[in-house]
Amino acid sequence: MAIADAKNESNDDYLAGKLSLESFDLIEKLGKGSFGSVFLVKKKDDFSGRYYAMKVLEKDKVLAQNLIRYAQTERAVLSLARHQFIVGLNYAFQSTSRLYLIMDYCPGGDMGMALAKHRRFNVDIARVYAAEIVLAIEYLHK
Repeated sequence: MAIADAKNESNDDYLAGKLSLESFDLIEKLGKGSFGSVFLVKKKDDFSGRYYAMKVLEKDKVLAQNLIRYAQTERAVLSLARHQFIVGLNYAFQSTSRLYLIMDYCPGGDMGMALAKHRRFNVDIARVYAAEIVLAIEYLHK
């Protein structure tokens, strides 16, 4: 299935209310942030062996910080963006207390993890990361 088909399928599933937390097997916790956590998951009816990152946002924390617009924007941008340096959103759904974003799993981690591991990037590595960030931002501005 092509990425565009998967994203269309996810929108149909989302609108029909077919997806829920029970649609996924939780493998392990990948990280924690101010508004929720990220988990490594597999979709139960997907036998391709594909892993996803499930970002779980606590609604009460989002509401308390008045970040509803931030959460809506994140979902909208990720669902529309198709770029190699921007993580893709495959599915989105909610429960009464949480928002769920099912994104591409990137096993290398994020920039913060890389910095924590290496403490400092050499100039060549920093140039590569800077170029990737610029290309992603350029894409978003288009």
